[in-house]
Amino acid sequence: MIVYKDFVNLNHKECKEILKIRNSKNIAKFMKNPYINYEEHLNFIQKLKNTATKKYFLIYKENKKLGVIYFTNINKNSCEFGLYGIKKGVGDLLMEEIKNYAFNILKVQVLNACVFKENTKALNLYLKHDFTIYSENDKFFFVCLNSNGGGV
Repeated sequence: MIVYKDFVNLNHKECKEILKIRNSKNIAKFMKNPYINYEEHLNFIQKLKNTATKKYFLIYKENKKLGVIYFTNINKNSCEFGLYGIKKGVGDLLMEEIKNYAFNILKVQVLNACVFKENTKALNLYLKHDFTIYSENDKFFFVCLNSNGGGV
């Protein structure tokens, strides 16, 4: 069974673990802000308690941490998402949970993301899950998926 643990409900140990993973070389290199300290991390989690436009979850399966999925810029029509795996080989499962949460819980019509051009692993995952590249700039590809299963 998949369990979503909201970041606002993380215990002290989980907060530290997530920060360590988030700041690890393999994940941080694909973050817009490549490093955050513990105080920034705790302040961010505190701010999550008072916003409806962001949701961050630690995903568990059978009491094992699999990864993090998150939603930003949430409005009634769309949101942006991101993810990072803790275990290898969990990308497809995390993508299914992202689509499920966005379309069935948030009830948005469009799911958006930007992906660093050099992050081919993430881009290939998104394309495998029917996302469409609708724009790009020098650093990013911008992808989307409509709730009916199509791109732009």
